Amino acid sequence: MPWQRPKTDWKASDYFNIGDYNRIIGNVACLREMAVEVYPLFTLEDMGDEKQYADYLYADEVNTIERNLTALCANTYPFPVGEEKTYYPNLPTPDWQEFNRIESACLMMYQNLSGQIIGRRRLSFVLGGMRI
Repeated sequence: MPWQRPKTDWKASDYFNIGDYNRIIGNVACLREMAVEVYPLFTLEDMGDEKQYADYLYADEVNTIERNLTALCANTYPFPVGEEKTYYPNLPTPDWQEFNRIESACLMMYQNLSGQIIGRRRLSFVLGGMRI
């Protein structure tokens, strides 16, 4: 899934919708793919398929996003992504400030990993290319 610009200007009056959820899980998956280009291979928890408008969003799905952000930091660089939250069924859900934190963290990781990928040193010759 290609990277999509995160929404980092959430306001109290904004509504979180399926498009926002799909963008976030797609971006987290994209960050993992970028990370394994410059860090040892690691996996993230499965975030499932994209949601459709008839689907419900459950607390454990938001918790998976939180755990995956923590895992990205643990397997790459300790980015300052804020405190991992845990949500429970039928209790308060993430608010606009939490969505700002999550999406801003994704953007920061994307910019940093992009820089690391672009800045990798490359040899100007191929090793083992000697002819006999």
